[in-house]
Amino acid sequence: MNFVKSLKFQITTALLLILALFGGVFAITMPALEEQRTFNSLQNTTARLQHTAKGMVELASNYAVNTPLDDFAYQRDVKLYYAEIRKQINLFDDIIQALMTGVFSPAHTNRNSEFAPTLNPAVQMAISAVEETWSDFRNGVDQALGMASKGPNLREAADFITVSHLPLVESIDVLRAQIQHLATSRLDRVNQLYWIVLLTVVAVTLGILAWFVVSILRPLGRAVAGFNTVAQGDFGFQVPLAATNELSSLTSSFNQLSSRLHAIVKLIDRIQQGSDLDDTLGFVAAQFPPLLPLDWVGALFVAGDGNTITLEKSYSGGKPEMMPRRRFRLKRTLLLKTLESDEPMHIPDMKRTAKTNPEYQFLNHLVDKGLRDAIFLPVSEQSPVPGVLAFATRKPDSYTSEHLALLSNIAKLVTHSFGRTVKLAEHSRLAAIGGFASGIAHEIRSPLSTIGMALEYLQKSELPPAAEKRAALAHQETRRLARLLEEMLLYAKPLKLELKTFDLGAFLQQFLQSQMTLVKLRNQSHECEIATDNSVILGDTDRLQQVFLNLANNACEASPDGSAIRWKLSKDSPDQVLILRILNPGDAISEQNLARVFEPFFTTKSNGTGLGLGIVKRIINAHGGEIRIISAAGAGTEVLLQIPLA
Repeated sequence: MNFVKSLKFQITTALLLILALFGGVFAITMPALEEQRTFNSLQNTTARLQHTAKGMVELASNYAVNTPLDDFAYQRDVKLYYAEIRKQINLFDDIIQALMTGVFSPAHTNRNSEFAPTLNPAVQMAISAVEETWSDFRNGVDQALGMASKGPNLREAADFITVSHLPLVESIDVLRAQIQHLATSRLDRVNQLYWIVLLTVVAVTLGILAWFVVSILRPLGRAVAGFNTVAQGDFGFQVPLAATNELSSLTSSFNQLSSRLHAIVKLIDRIQQGSDLDDTLGFVAAQFPPLLPLDWVGALFVAGDGNTITLEKSYSGGKPEMMPRRRFRLKRTLLLKTLESDEPMHIPDMKRTAKTNPEYQFLNHLVDKGLRDAIFLPVSEQSPVPGVLAFATRKPDSYTSEHLALLSNIAKLVTHSFGRTVKLAEHSRLAAIGGFASGIAHEIRSPLSTIGMALEYLQKSELPPAAEKRAALAHQETRRLARLLEEMLLYAKPLKLELKTFDLGAFLQQFLQSQMTLVKLRNQSHECEIATDNSVILGDTDRLQQVFLNLANNACEASPDGSAIRWKLSKDSPDQVLILRILNPGDAISEQNLARVFEPFFTTKSNGTGLGLGIVKRIINAHGGEIRIISAAGAGTEVLLQIPLA
């Protein structure tokens, strides 16, 4: 970006221009103020001249009116009038001297120091005229005064002053008029200059304001509108670019972010919809190239043996590769490190890495295909089968820090979505297996019933002891197999509830009363505590009977003989749920087994089916509740049920 076109330069220039204009105004104002002060001082000086001349005229007029009649009065007037006239003459001399020399002392101007103003020729001529008139007037006064034997002739001096003062006064008026004219003309020029500067400041300010609106406010307004549009969900919106300044760079970065968000949202939306690995991977191959260099993409999943990893599907140049599945070594490879770290791994130059690591079979496979730079993304948390999503390109060091930052930010989202796709496929496979198992169970149940009836008939017949023992054992296994088939059908088929309102506390007490015979056989006991006055729920009594029976049997089997199993029903008022705690003092369940107790067909019992707790969880969830199991060494095992109140 050109520095001259940058906002930093332009705003700085505008501010400097405004400062320069204000500096110009200040530079004009201060000399104008000083010049006006000079004119005021000159006007005050001429005013003192006028006042002095007027004072002499008034003295002369007063003396003419009050001429002394005797010698005593004359001597008194000499002391008064003559001294005052000489004082006025000396003062006039002093002021004229200052005007002639152009240097004024503080006594003349009341300033703190001397000042010497620059006067134009017209004023200087007027000063010369005053000085010349004053010289003639002063000589005339001196001649009129004379110095008679009796003292100065005040009468003649008074007559002279009264008759001859007009030329002096007129010359002072001319000087004052010249100074006033000079001050007025200077003030007019300053006013004109002020107007010019004011118009210039207004024009420059309006220009800066217009530039600010066009170059900053309008682009900023468009950017804000664009930000709001994207914030409302239109991730593909592009803000029009302004000039080549910082706002343009900001807008360009925002447009790039918007494009990436749009592409990512489309990609994730497509991945969320996908349930087929081939379809999903093909969409990744088609949508990722605008985001980063991509010549090859593949999905690998860990094999059942845990030692190898299988390349399930791959795309090269956006097209599927027609090749058989291939297995690669997993132990001590970068793929295993990726899965263990659960973080994206970048290999800038696979050829250099594979050259010194021949055991990296998958890496060497990519190098043989002409690929050099690669990124591995782990697919583990959301996937039932751990795997790796691999991106590769033909040029080494193609993935920049920007690409890596982008992938790091979206890696979890992409891999979680991709893992969900794998999970959906796995669920579809399990659903198919469940449907098949349900059908097989239905087919086996009828012949199994026939076999059971035959074994019961044989047990009633007279058989040798060995045959009778084998028949009894076969009949027992037949009943166990029938129970397994019933639980499989119950777990596989949709769960339907016949709901009604009833008191769970009373129902629980009735159930535990029916179990007294079973617990007495094991020398155990049930302790029940109902800690709520409202335990009415909407539920299926038959299904909940099945739940309590399963949990009671599990608690009895886990508890030692002679122990007490505690049942406590309470209410959580804020959440409006009932909480049932079932605590048995048996051995604790290990963390590994505790994490799997609700998985189908998982059991630690020699004769268990592994479906009991899974069925219990389905029934409780169908009632809108939850079930948890907490187990700790020394504290036994606690089953916690939460069921909403009616």
